[in-house]
Amino acid sequence: MAQYGARIASLKAEQLRLAQLQTDLAAQRRAQIGKLAEQLGVLEHEDELLAGVFMELEAAIASNSPRLAQWRDAGSRFRSGHSKPRRGAKAAQNPDGARPPRDA
Repeated sequence: MAQYGARIASLKAEQLRLAQLQTDLAAQRRAQIGKLAEQLGVLEHEDELLAGVFMELEAAIASNSPRLAQWRDAGSRFRSGHSKPRRGAKAAQNPDGARPPRDA
């Protein structure tokens, strides 16, 4: 009988750990979505507009709309363009236009 009690306690502890992990992952995802909105320049738009866009996305997902493939392709192109350092980013690091030493 004591085995059952220990097992229940162990399962409750695991359940709490998983609930905390879920909370942490959700917070990370919210931060990622916020950064993406900032990169796209839509962070300052009104909530009603953003809600409408998210509702359209939700409806497209529910209906497995062909637009999803188009959106994924556009998103992939956007992200691949942002994963590489751009000339402007390097210029901002070196305002005088000088290149960093090769051995740095």
